[in-house]
Amino acid sequence: MKLKSLLLVCLLTVFTVSAQKYTNTQTQPTTKEWKGLTFSSEKSIFQNIENADEFSKAWPLFKDGVIAEDAMLTAFVMVNSSFNELTKDEEESLFADSWKPFVTYHLIPGRVDSNALVKAVANGNGTAYFDTVLGQRLGVKEVNGKLVLFDGQGNTAEIIASDYYHKNGFFHVVNGLLMPASEK
Repeated sequence: MKLKSLLLVCLLTVFTVSAQKYTNTQTQPTTKEWKGLTFSSEKSIFQNIENADEFSKAWPLFKDGVIAEDAMLTAFVMVNSSFNELTKDEEESLFADSWKPFVTYHLIPGRVDSNALVKAVANGNGTAYFDTVLGQRLGVKEVNGKLVLFDGQGNTAEIIASDYYHKNGFFHVVNGLLMPASEK
């Protein structure tokens, strides 16, 4: 009996030591394509979208330095057509003065992939809310099988492509603009 117990302990030790020997501690770069664009986990959001025509209006807003190096964030990046509803004055104002609150309203802490969004919506009986980096709530709901973001003013943005890594988390592509509540 003692011999069997001793043999079992020795075998478990050998298997444990050899299993730990092959543990990979390095992360592999992840890339994913959308409309001929390749996004990489080794690049910032800005670096991923800066040369893409589809994001030529959004990339200046996500310029390097907006996200701290050590921040883990999920971003909702808008395609150019998202800006079509803005008047020229509204667009100029957005890019001149109020871009930082606008961008930080499109950022939520952590890595939140589409599966986590779907689960949060299901757990919230059809609606989920996330606190943004700006400190305001951003809503998510499912409409006709698609995830849609919404703000407090009734603006919506459909997630049209999801789960792209950047070096500080995830980003999802949206086709609408969400506006933070104005500070009074």
